[in-house]
Amino acid sequence: MSGNKDIEGEVVREVHLKISPQYASVQVIPKAEEKNDKNFPHNLHNAAELFLRVGMVENAERLRETTDSMINIYASNPDGKTGMRIGNGCVCWSCGYCGIPKDYKDDKKSIHSKKPGPCSNCGEFEQINWLKITHKDGKKVKDMPWIEHAPLSEEEQKKKKEAEIAAKRKEIEERVKQALKDRAEKEKNIPK
Repeated sequence: MSGNKDIEGEVVREVHLKISPQYASVQVIPKAEEKNDKNFPHNLHNAAELFLRVGMVENAERLRETTDSMINIYASNPDGKTGMRIGNGCVCWSCGYCGIPKDYKDDKKSIHSKKPGPCSNCGEFEQINWLKITHKDGKKVKDMPWIEHAPLSEEEQKKKKEAEIAAKRKEIEERVKQALKDRAEKEKNIPK
């Protein structure tokens, strides 16, 4: 949803990025050295605004995409088992990815006692913070885990690609069949 305009050799982008107010319920946990920083984004809504303010549009878009995916999974009332990964989420300041860190093991330790990362998208180790998802349930506020679709294995990726190719082939064959039928119909209606 962006348009590019050239202004004296520079590219200016007009960006319309819809950020859900629900992002404010996902808190960014500051590291010890960040706790007193007044400019530190307190939640993912602030993080998206920060990315846009400093011109990191792709990061803001990736933050939106990954966070919306998590919100949509919760909205579909998942069983939490089938094809899902559940754990503590992170936000990566290098690429904007929000999700479970690479090689994450839920060892029940406090997220404050271990270092976050690495980023599952870009592998960043340093510029990354834990996330804390809160949900208001009546008068109580409860913490919830990050939930995301599990990445496909190589075999699953291969099967998925083969299925996509087969579906595309079938679609093309149907179009050709319809085009031949339409041509035959037209030729039948041409006076001799």
